[in-house]
Amino acid sequence: MKTPIYDFLTEYKNKSGIRFHMPGHKGRGSDELSSVSPFDITEISGADFLFNTSDGGIIGESEKNASQLFNSALTVYSTEGSTLALKTMLFLAVKGKRKKILAARNVHKSFINACALIDIDVDWLFPGEAVDSVCTIRLSADDFENALSNYKKSELPSAVYITTPDYLGNMLDIHSISDVCKKYEIPLLVDNAHGAYLNFLSNNIHPLNLGADMCCDSAHKTLPCLTGGAYLHISKNTKDEFKSRANVKEAMQIFATTSPSYLILASLDLCNRILSNKEYIDKLNNTCKRVNALKNEIKLIGFDLIDSPHTEPLKLVLLTNKLGIDGKELLYMLEKHNICCEYADISSVVLMISPENNDNDFNALLSALKEIKSSLSRTSNISNTAFNITKPEKKMSIRNALFSKSENIPIEKALGRICSSSVSICPPCIPLVVSGEVFDRKTINLLKRYSIFSVNVVK
Repeated sequence: MKTPIYDFLTEYKNKSGIRFHMPGHKGRGSDELSSVSPFDITEISGADFLFNTSDGGIIGESEKNASQLFNSALTVYSTEGSTLALKTMLFLAVKGKRKKILAARNVHKSFINACALIDIDVDWLFPGEAVDSVCTIRLSADDFENALSNYKKSELPSAVYITTPDYLGNMLDIHSISDVCKKYEIPLLVDNAHGAYLNFLSNNIHPLNLGADMCCDSAHKTLPCLTGGAYLHISKNTKDEFKSRANVKEAMQIFATTSPSYLILASLDLCNRILSNKEYIDKLNNTCKRVNALKNEIKLIGFDLIDSPHTEPLKLVLLTNKLGIDGKELLYMLEKHNICCEYADISSVVLMISPENNDNDFNALLSALKEIKSSLSRTSNISNTAFNITKPEKKMSIRNALFSKSENIPIEKALGRICSSSVSICPPCIPLVVSGEVFDRKTINLLKRYSIFSVNVVK
């Protein structure tokens, strides 16, 4: 597959022209910078423009290559991660319509910020059962059916929004939820930040293949791409207004920097070539098989983990309750063995795997877990970590609360006050309390659970 962006940058670098344009390093810079600076340019002649790609332009050509790989009607690049892609997705969904979205509660904080900027009102779907983490909300198609059936037709939300896979690797039944959305003629939007690679599995379980109208993928999270590289995908089976490249680019540039990174664009471009290579796809699918075997080996050591047909194959989530320790303790133990993990909370540790991990990595992990397990003297369970996420009282819109005058106060003084800035833990940046909601005793206790002891409230 051609790599028009990378080819242009290479040719421009080799010309060794005198650069009287941005950026300031002029393709030279210090010794430390000189290895990458020649490829770092701005929108000079021939370099195309990310938010107004020309016919035959290098970015437009590369995006078409990505669209072919993902079998989309349209795929556009973001150099600002899925955050920019989801803002664009939400803008497109509500433009000219009711600014109302039905969303599962475990959204990324960037969703809340987008709603504040666009002034979107959100109706939340909460889990009907106790959970061990704010990351995971188990919802079925029936939950969406029940929610949508309670609206008058004239008051239906403009879209349904879900996050899947979630931070712990759990996946919702996109196909069935999509069928419900189609029944009510509402687009389904998916935050697929953690699942770009799902399109390339032998069993394609990417949201576009399962019925999503639009979705955002963070390429850098699971594919060989620089941090910040992401996609916004538009389905072939959605409304024509969403498929318009001009409409999508116009919406995206509202929220984006006018100086997108050509280094990130080049990495997205090169990623196309890698993903078009059968050898890499075979390596990806073999890695999934290896991880499945790894999970069984870890269970034999004596660790519990999240493992079901409804979890993504390249995420490894160790559960710690039965070990008598919390996830952060296990994270520290693993770091002492030079095992660097993605995330830990009270009850779990998350490891993200890709085809770039090899048997040496897996053997080192197994060795570390064996040593840790043998060193643990505690055998009793720690106290039950399950909790209920309840629907807080809402007194202001997200936008009005966020833009109001605010003050930072200790959490114990927040009872009855209105949240100004959404409160989240990072990672995974999932809001525990959303702007405009009232702090009650349950939410205060939840925040303490995640070691949050001060909050911003509306004055």
